[in-house]
Parts: sequence; C-alpha cells; structure tokens
Amino acid sequence: MTELAQQIVSGLAIGLVYAGIALALSVVYQGTGVLNFAQGEMAALSAFGAWALVSAGLSLWLALPLVLAASFALGVVVERVFIRPVERAAELDVLIVTLALFLAVNATTGAIWGFLPKKLESPFGGGVLHLGGVVVTSQQLGMAGVLIAVLLVVGALFRFTAVGLRMRAAAQNPDSSRLLGIRVGWTLAIGWGVAAAVGGVAGVMAAPVIGISPDMMSSTLLLAFAAAALGGFDSRGGAVVGGLFLGVASSLTAGYVPSLGGDLNAVVPFAVIVAVLLVRPQGLFGRPTSLRV
Repeated sequence: MTELAQQIVSGLAIGLVYAGIALALSVVYQGTGVLNFAQGEMAALSAFGAWALVSAGLSLWLALPLVLAASFALGVVVERVFIRPVERAAELDVLIVTLALFLAVNATTGAIWGFLPKKLESPFGGGVLHLGGVVVTSQQLGMAGVLIAVLLVVGALFRFTAVGLRMRAAAQNPDSSRLLGIRVGWTLAIGWGVAAAVGGVAGVMAAPVIGISPDMMSSTLLLAFAAAALGGFDSRGGAVVGGLFLGVASSLTAGYVPSLGGDLNAVVPFAVIVAVLLVRPQGLFGRPTSLRV
C-alpha cells in the first residue's frame, strides 16, 4: 500500500507540470479561441528568463514578478504581430502560425542561452515530509500550492472582472462583441498575455523538476494537450484534473507494468483518453456545443 501511495504522489508531482501547461492552453483557448502550439516554448523562455535573473543575483521570488510581466508582454506582442494578421483566416492557418512560433521561439532560446541543460534551484527549498512512509518534497507541495493559487486567480479573472468577461465574449463571438463596443483586437491580445503569464508560472515552477533547456517543454506540451483534451479545453479545472490524471496514470503504468517502460508508459493513459473522448468529445468537464442550421 505504501508503494502504491508513493507511486501516486510521484505521478501527481509530474502531473503538476502537465497541469500547469494544460491550464495555460485552456486560458488562451477560452480567452482567444486559439490552440497555441508555442505555449510550451514560451513557458521555457520564461524559465530561462528566471534563470538569467537568478544568475545575476536576484532571488527567484523577486525575479518571478519581472518574468511574469515580460511573459505577459511577450504574449501581447505575439498576438499583435503574428496572430492578428491571420485572425480572420481559417483555423488551420492559425495553427500553422503557432507551429512556426514553436520552432522560432525554440531556436531563439537556444541561440541566446545555448542548448546545454541548466539548473534552477527550487524556490521552496529541499525539505522532505514523511507521511507514513510516503515521501513528499517541499517542491511538490509548493508547486501544488502555486497551481491552485493560479487556478483561483484566473478563475476569478474570467468570472468576476470586466476584462475577463470581455475576453470570453470576444473569443466566442467577436462580431457581436464589436457591436457592443468591445475592442476585440486588444481584448484578444490581453488573453494571449494572460495565458503567457500562466505558462510562465508553469515553466518556472517546473524548471527545478525537469531542468532548463530549449526543449524542456517539447514533450510536456504534447502531454499537456492530451490533458486539456481529456478535461476539456474550455474548462480550466478540467485541464488541471487531466494533467494530474495523466501523471498518475503514467507513474502507475511505469511502476506496475514494467513491459511498458520508457516512453511506452504513456500508451495506457492515452488509451484511456481516447476511450473517454469517444464517449464525451468535449472532454470530461467541457461543455457540449451545438450548431444551429
């Protein structure tokens, strides 16, 4: 039983990484209606920014607000410069632009800081908590706390603020929003900025666990997309639950089905996701949509 509990805790720890990026994907989708394939690379860029500031002598907690402000600005610039010109194009065209951004941000990050892995110390220290034989680190507890806080803040933004309500309206029906006087262009840019900041938090919090490199989020992004699809792209809480589920399922598969070692341990959780989506295409917590003709 202790071994099972430890496997679950380990799965939740890596699931927090998936959940953070999945939350950013959900935020940009809710705020702009776009699936951003460059979300992981933008989060990696934020992690490098934090590393650079810490290397310059700042504490991580002082560097984090600066990194989040820069991440927000990056998201706004990306929307203004790259997404805005194809705003009215087909969805496939927008996805191709985000794929191009994926490659561009990855190459730029490597050109600036190199491709050798770098290390960022945990902002929560190296403490370890023993709970009946189950080991939980302070980094795991800290990541969980930060993720919950970000989820609550973003939820309050979308539900209780005028900016959040405008973002949702602009993403769902831009033409009607314009008739109501909403500046759709800048509203969508703010949505990209918020999503980039959320991804920045995820990247900085994940850096002590997975290390810092230009490719640190490449494989994580695929799993985050799967997590968001499982929970529902229009459900922020669902995206987080999907990430945690994916982490636990992968950990249990690796621990109890040794024949599915390495990358193959993702087969089982992905199979579960496919089964769920066959029954609920909108995800576990997503809202079904209807088309009136």
